[in-house]
Amino acid sequence: MSSDNSAQKSLKTGSLSMLHALAQGLGTNGPAAVTALFFVGIASLVAGSTPLVVLLAFMVYSGMTVIVYEWSKIVASSHSWVAIQRKGIGEWAAFFGGWGYWYYYMTGYAGFAILGFSSFAYVLFPQVGQAYPWLWIPISLAVIAETTILVYLGIKPSTSYVLYTGLAEVAFLIGTSIVLVVRAGPNNTLSPFTPAPAGGSWTTILVSMVLGIATFGGMNSVIPVAEETKDPKKNVPRALAILALILGVTLILSSYAQEVAFGVSKMSEYASLPDPGIIIYSTYFGGAVAALYALFVLNSFNSSAVAFANNAVRMSYGLAREGVLFPQIFARINKHGVPGYSAIISGVINAAVALAAGLLFGPLTGGIFLIVNNTVLNYLNHMLAGAGLIRYHRSKGTLRIVRHIVVPLAVSVALAAAILYEVYPAPSPPLNYAAYVTAAWIVLGFVVYGVLRRLRPSEIEKIGESGL
Repeated sequence: MSSDNSAQKSLKTGSLSMLHALAQGLGTNGPAAVTALFFVGIASLVAGSTPLVVLLAFMVYSGMTVIVYEWSKIVASSHSWVAIQRKGIGEWAAFFGGWGYWYYYMTGYAGFAILGFSSFAYVLFPQVGQAYPWLWIPISLAVIAETTILVYLGIKPSTSYVLYTGLAEVAFLIGTSIVLVVRAGPNNTLSPFTPAPAGGSWTTILVSMVLGIATFGGMNSVIPVAEETKDPKKNVPRALAILALILGVTLILSSYAQEVAFGVSKMSEYASLPDPGIIIYSTYFGGAVAALYALFVLNSFNSSAVAFANNAVRMSYGLAREGVLFPQIFARINKHGVPGYSAIISGVINAAVALAAGLLFGPLTGGIFLIVNNTVLNYLNHMLAGAGLIRYHRSKGTLRIVRHIVVPLAVSVALAAAILYEVYPAPSPPLNYAAYVTAAWIVLGFVVYGVLRRLRPSEIEKIGESGL
């Protein structure tokens, strides 16, 4: 890789179109990967009520998106979450936004994208996995190296890759889902959108929302590239709205189509299979289309890795240029307009995180552990952003009842319930330890904030102020 010594001192502002910004969120979510990983987990909890959980999760995440949408008309920065919390709440919340979301991006990269890729590869080739149980290690390192290079070479090439493959992935999922629904014929029913297949238990439905809401994780990850998007305070909100529609249609339709194709009453069996999606596509479309689905899933994990890495690199860049948390080397821009050293160092850190989780728990459980571990930070930041939205617009005299008060309050109630159900009843080991790790990270963050507030007050006072 080329040297980072360059005359360029900042990111390439205005280099991305609205669609490229949209691709950043689309890639972070990884819809095909979601259908392969999350649908099985949700079905294990609620069986045939899986589409209901996905629908309710979309409603919650749409509320979360309304909060981010409103802020994206005000804030445009590489560390937008820091800037949002600074404008809405204040200095301490801005620090928490950076501390929490950098962790969220890094563990999402390692857990969902990298270990998810390796785990799904094992599902496709179980005999190889059994013969070479260590093979996930070189696979993970190879994907990290490849995605780090893509990120290093520039935001436009990396988001272009995610955009074109992501739109093809969405078209494939929607098209095949429609065919599955049509071919299901008389098996089509509204019962999957009720709690009846889950024994009529709304408590079970609510517990499963912890995983359900994560199904739409990444949907708001358009904002990390706001500083590089043309006319960001117009195009980023548009991208958020369009992406919410795309992911809502794709994932709700896909969850329903897979269920009616497999059988509503057989979803417990679905949950016990390592590759139910492959089985469904093989049964209804044949081996070639099933293989194409598998390729889309693998590429979806890969695209998610690229997008998560872009997010993490921009968060550390934004904080480093303000002199907070990260050394100045993280703010040095290479000739491709990217914080090159940050990209490389982030890749190394992610390799360490992925290997540690995989070696401790195995690649699949290790990946799920990291996903469960980071969701609370995502939820808390959205709750703070909602409270900040109310406070900000009240101070400006622009407060609107529905989008600035009702939606943030409803979202906060839903996310508080999701956090509660994540820790009680506690999941089985080792996932029950995920909440402890999250709590430890939060406590450490406030300790670090207190130390920096005492030792470097001038830098901390400026946190969240850079950007457009």
